[in-house]
Order: sequence, then C-alpha cells, then structure tokens
Amino acid sequence: MKGILKGLGVTFSTFLRKPVTIEYPDERKVLPIRQRSFPVLTWDFDHDEPFCTGCNVCVRNCPVDCMTAVMKDNPKYAEGTSNRRKIVDKFWIDYARCMRCNICVEVCPFEAIVMDNTWAGHEHSVYDRRDLHMDIDELTKVARSGQLVHPFRPQDNIEALERKAKGEEPPPPSFVGGRPEDRQRQLERIARGEPAAIQEREPEKPKAAASAAAAGAAAAAGGAAEVLSESKIRAKRMRAEREAKAYLDRGEPVPQEILDRIEYYKNLKPGQPAAAPGAAAGTGAPAGEVLSGTNPDGTMRFPPGIGIGPKGDPNSYEKVRARRMRAERQFKELTEKGEPIPEELAKTLYELGSDLAPGGSIWQTLAAQGGGGAAAAAPAAGGAAGAAKSGAWTPPPGVGTGPKGDPNSFEKVRARRMRAERRAREALAKGEPIPEDVIQTIKELGGTLPEGVE
Repeated sequence: MKGILKGLGVTFSTFLRKPVTIEYPDERKVLPIRQRSFPVLTWDFDHDEPFCTGCNVCVRNCPVDCMTAVMKDNPKYAEGTSNRRKIVDKFWIDYARCMRCNICVEVCPFEAIVMDNTWAGHEHSVYDRRDLHMDIDELTKVARSGQLVHPFRPQDNIEALERKAKGEEPPPPSFVGGRPEDRQRQLERIARGEPAAIQEREPEKPKAAASAAAAGAAAAAGGAAEVLSESKIRAKRMRAEREAKAYLDRGEPVPQEILDRIEYYKNLKPGQPAAAPGAAAGTGAPAGEVLSGTNPDGTMRFPPGIGIGPKGDPNSYEKVRARRMRAERQFKELTEKGEPIPEELAKTLYELGSDLAPGGSIWQTLAAQGGGGAAAAAPAAGGAAGAAKSGAWTPPPGVGTGPKGDPNSFEKVRARRMRAERRAREALAKGEPIPEDVIQTIKELGGTLPEGVE
C-alpha cells in the first residue's frame, strides 16, 4: 500500500508540472545566435547586390566540394553604383553534401557567406535530394528578406572573449552590411524616389575607341578595320562571347550583331587589320542542311545532350545530362501509367537529343532533312562525323557517347585527346619528331595538331 501511494505521488507531481514541449510548427523556440544550419549569402543593400565577388576562396576550401561559384565583370561598377569590379554571376551549394563545418564562413575575405541561424535554415525537407541544389537566388533570399538579424561567426566571438579577458576594447562588429536595418534604409530611399543603390561616383564615360559592334559594322561595310594587340582582341572576343552566352542562358536567340562581332575578333590578327567578316556561323544546323559533326567554320558541333560549359555551369556536361535523364525518367513513368506526354516534356526530350522524344530526336529529324547518307560520304580527312546511312547521327570526333566510366565516355575520350596533344607538345619542345600514333590519335579524336605538323 505504501508503494502504491509513493507511485501515485510521483504521478501527481509530474501531472502538475508545467509542460516543456511546444506545438511545432505553430510554435518555435527562439534559436540561439550560435546556432548554425546551412551557409547562405549576405546581401549588400547599399549597392543592391551580393557581397560575394565570386573569388572562389570558399570553393577551394570546402572539404566536401559542395560549392560552385562563377565570377563576372560587375556592370554596376561602370554605372558608379558599386566599388566591386568583379561580382558573382552564379553560385550553387549542394545542401545534401554540406556538413555545416563553417570553414567557408571563416575563410571568406568579404563577409559574403554566413551560416544561417534562423528557422528557415533548418526547414529543408524535400522528397528528392536534387532539390537541395541551391542557386544564388535561393542562397540570398534570407538576407534579402531581412530575416538574417544576427549574422554570427564563431571566430569573432572567440576574439571578443579574449579581448574582454585582457581588458581590451571589443573588436568592431563583423557583417556590417546585410542586416534588417540596412534593408530598411534601402526601402526608405526607394520611398523617397531614389534608386535602390547608392550612387558612389559619376558613371564612367564610354571610351573614345569605337565599340566592338561599330568596329564590326565598319569592317563589314569596307571601312578601316581595328588594329589591336593580342590581349585586346582576346578581351573583346570574350566579352562578345559572354553576351552571346547570356542570351543562350535566357533561352533567347543570339542577335546577329553579336555573332558578327565574335567572328570579326576571331579573324582579327594582332597588329594588322582583318578582312571584313561574313555572317557568323551558327551552332545549329538549318533545315535541309546535311547533318555533320562540324560547323561550317570547321569548329566541332556538339550534339544536343552534351553540354560544353565549364563544370558547375547549367550548360555543363553533367547538368545537361542530368536534365535529359530526368526528362527520360518522367517520360517512362508517364508511359507506364498510360498518361499523355506533356508538350513541355516532349520539347525538352527533343532539344536534348533524346531517342525517347516523340516523333524522333532533333538529330534524326535533321538527318532526314539533310538526306541521311550524304553526310557519311564526307571526306574522312576532315574528321567530320555525319549522319549514317541508317539516318542515325554519328557524333563528331572527340565526343564520347558511352556511359560514365566506359572507355568511350565523354570524359575518357577527352582525356585521351588531351594526353595525345600534351605528348605532341612535349616532343616538339625536346626537338624530337612526334610519333605517328600520337598524330593519328589527335586526328581521330578531333584534337589540334601543333603548327607546322600535318
């Protein structure tokens, strides 16, 4: 009896206690400042742009290789609304791989990245791990919305405690920008009719030299062509190629003017004027053209589904292949259920050269329009692959079509080509003849032979 009364006493005492649980997600505990979730990018409200310059310091120091950053020239620098000559163009973080080690925050020289210490940084539940690939818009969302109230860096807290123990003045606060009060000042500027970014200085005046577009037009009209150094030619050509890539990333056609500029600076030689360029050759095959593995200007034509951008770019080999495989998986799932294929999915399969595209892939269509077997009759010396007699497209030299890990995969074929080109350069540097097998490999894989070697 005594034991029963003791047990009831414990029960009643527990029953009368105040509950320690809360009703999540309707209620949330206040997270401590030291709490860290996943890294996010901070936003500079004074200049209305990210603090990140795309310097890749965090990318190089990431122990799990989950980050990718791309840098570009900052257009706001010329406008006088920013002091950053370079700015981040694209930024990706794979939260599925991130281990929240805080190293990226410690090494960043611009206070551009911080570990999210809000509830928004924790609630990332998804059904597909691929949805945890965050781009720059998603990474700056927390800072842009004013939710990042107390950006925290552990090293600053340690330094503050050390100075306090020594009786010294505390260090200046870190992350001086990107706080809600900075966002409020920006909103007040906009309410007064002022621009979102502060005008730091007068906009730069255009240089006296004619623009690249005007130079291309003057050359095409028979006027005096530019005479530039090699570095200037390369810089102008790369600028035009970046403009063309911006159009392609937006899914828009590249204006002919930009294509003319690219072709013009490709033909321009250092120290001497170039002949007036013709219309720039496009990368696609027009209707009725015999399908082949090279463009009219002799450059390699990459088939749809094989990205040619750098690693991490949306047009990279890995990301293009992922989009094609995702579309093919959706196609198979819908087919098994007997449901109709959406027009958008059919278009994606077609544009990425998938054999599952309803009505045939883009290369099958072009092969039929170009006559199929006519391309196969192209001279072998050109190294151009074309449409086989069966109508199937044969990829150009140097583009492996096998799966990853296969000897004929894109990566392994490219590695063999680069190895052969390196051996050829080393042989020339030593004054030795290039082995015949090396020359043959370079030719077969569409590589570039050193000058003077046939």
